[in-house]
Amino acid sequence: MSDGVLVRELPDGGREFVLEDPVLTRLTLDGRVGLRFGATDVIVSGPFDLEVDGVHHRLDPLRVHSLAPLLATYPGTVRWLWSSPDGSLHLQFMQGQHLVVPDHPAAPVWTVGSTTADGSRAVGRSAGR
Repeated sequence: MSDGVLVRELPDGGREFVLEDPVLTRLTLDGRVGLRFGATDVIVSGPFDLEVDGVHHRLDPLRVHSLAPLLATYPGTVRWLWSSPDGSLHLQFMQGQHLVVPDHPAAPVWTVGSTTADGSRAVGRSAGR
């Protein structure tokens, strides 16, 4: 595993992102949502869905005042991180929360990548279909 994340192709055409360190160590809000897992960042720049304790929340990184439910993921541990064939990204946490970032027709809205001293390297991103 290099750069903190290993990418595996799934039988249905999606991709699994296996994190070297699945523990969420940092949340950032700067017009985007950043979730840091060891050396790997998941960046969300468009609206997304979050389920916490059976309650569905529709969240938007540009509406910071509405992002409070996201705090329920911290600190947390990812059970599974994958993208489906339709381009949406899924984060399933061990504590039961489920975050889904649907693909957007106009532009990429998520990236998964490693942060290095030289900059960032994306290993996966939405297609912007």
